[in-house]
Amino acid sequence: MKNRKIYLNWLDCYRKFHPSGMSPEENFRYIPKQGYGVCAIACFLSEVIRYSVNSVNIWINNLTDLANSEAPDGKFAVGNAYWVLITGDYVFIGNEYVEKYQVILNREQFLYILEQYKAFLKGKYKDPNNPPAPIDVEFIAEEQEAIDLYDSLEGSHQVFYIC
Repeated sequence: MKNRKIYLNWLDCYRKFHPSGMSPEENFRYIPKQGYGVCAIACFLSEVIRYSVNSVNIWINNLTDLANSEAPDGKFAVGNAYWVLITGDYVFIGNEYVEKYQVILNREQFLYILEQYKAFLKGKYKDPNNPPAPIDVEFIAEEQEAIDLYDSLEGSHQVFYIC
């Protein structure tokens, strides 16, 4: 297991805190110190979930009742830059445009991240004087290892893009 943190960094241009796999001191032009898996999760939150508690609730509801969800086959999001595929208890999140932004985690880990992000969204994320605590993240594998592990699962949906 890999333990990382999603930092909630203040962005002046948006006037709110924003999830990132990089600490505020890191330069985004360099390789992230924590690796790319946490960056994939942070970008998924900021680009797919965005700042909507309602969206988080929809994802949580679908993940907790997969059989009655919008995607009972486990193909939650295919396209628009992100793949979110669920097979058994494993969740694969991948980005089609940033080849290293691939991560696999279990459903409990993903639900925990969503709950923490929801708590962040219910807070004062538009107040620069009230910085939120980082979100703890745990996942199994990242980059090509995540793709290989997901593809090896019985019943996986296979990741068809090449990284």
